[in-house]
Amino acid sequence: MTVTTESHVTSLPWSDQEFRDNPYPWYAGLRSESPVCQLADGTHLVLRHADIVKWAKDPCMSVADPDMGAWEAFAHTMLFKDPPEHAALRRRTNKWFTPKLIKQWAQHTADVVNETLDRAAPGDVIEAHLELAVRPTHVTMCRVLGFPEHDVKPVPEAMITAMDALVAEPHPDSDAVAARAFAYLEGRVAEMVAEKRRNPGNGLADELLAAQDRGELTERQVLQTLMLFFGSGGHNPGFTGAVGLRFFAERPDIFDTYRNQPEERSMIIEELIRLHPAEMSFQRITTADIVIGGVAIPAGSTVRFMIGSANRDPEVFERPDEFDHTRPLSTKHISFSLGPHACAGQMLSRVELETMFTTIAERYERIELVGEPVTYNTDRGRNYRELPIRLH
Repeated sequence: MTVTTESHVTSLPWSDQEFRDNPYPWYAGLRSESPVCQLADGTHLVLRHADIVKWAKDPCMSVADPDMGAWEAFAHTMLFKDPPEHAALRRRTNKWFTPKLIKQWAQHTADVVNETLDRAAPGDVIEAHLELAVRPTHVTMCRVLGFPEHDVKPVPEAMITAMDALVAEPHPDSDAVAARAFAYLEGRVAEMVAEKRRNPGNGLADELLAAQDRGELTERQVLQTLMLFFGSGGHNPGFTGAVGLRFFAERPDIFDTYRNQPEERSMIIEELIRLHPAEMSFQRITTADIVIGGVAIPAGSTVRFMIGSANRDPEVFERPDEFDHTRPLSTKHISFSLGPHACAGQMLSRVELETMFTTIAERYERIELVGEPVTYNTDRGRNYRELPIRLH
């Protein structure tokens, strides 16, 4: 293999809204011409599926970013810890998301969706992002934690705001705005923890507090872990739920397939997740000199692995920009990241999505868009602000 000592320096129109809404043509061009390249700030982009699958799991890739800024709010969680500390923290919560328990949690998702549908009169317009996607998944997580379920909307909004600090070209105020969003989440969680101390229950939050009392976890580890689960419970699952509802409205033939062929449902969901990842990239810090795709990357470099590019790599997915839930490699997407830091809630998210869509499909035959959906897309994350629909 030929090793290039200096990677090709490139740029992308990160702040251009056209790029943010549809970056895939740019990714395709760069993936073909320079699949491992460098930004002016020194960050290396990796765009090919094979390179990401190989290197994102390598032990030389660290999540311990020395410059987290506002994301220091999660510094004591598994999100920013390398093994073995990462594994130790993850074990604390994994047993709450076994296949058996996830089926139990998914019943909460179904209950909240049904409550929303029961309140809607025939012909009513429903703001589906909040009411059918975010609220059911957020409430489900609250019930896992043993937290109150009120005042849902500001929670995913805080996470959306915080994600702005992770874009390639952040606004000068992004970090300060993200810090305020995290302060809001910390205040909410601290209040609920204080109430837990007065009135204990039997949720995940209670178990983590008990571990703190035994000296097994620090107060900061518990608070930040609870912030992470509380904040993310409805954030990314809510986006993917909204993506599915919009897609079913635009492709009634696929909604008919979903309704009438239950054996196809999980494949339809995987293809939606492949085409529309909630997070478009993730980054690591190299702890050793490495070579990716013939490009030498020194230790201490920031590497950004491009999920949105890998999920549409034609070397893995034939006709990558088309929806085809029958493709044999649909589960090869990396929308939930991969390796030790693959999304801890991905199994719950998948079951929540299927529960949400199936609950609606069992009651309605058609989904109609009412007006233009309002999206909020950056180069780092994607979300909805409004998705007005009518169910028939």
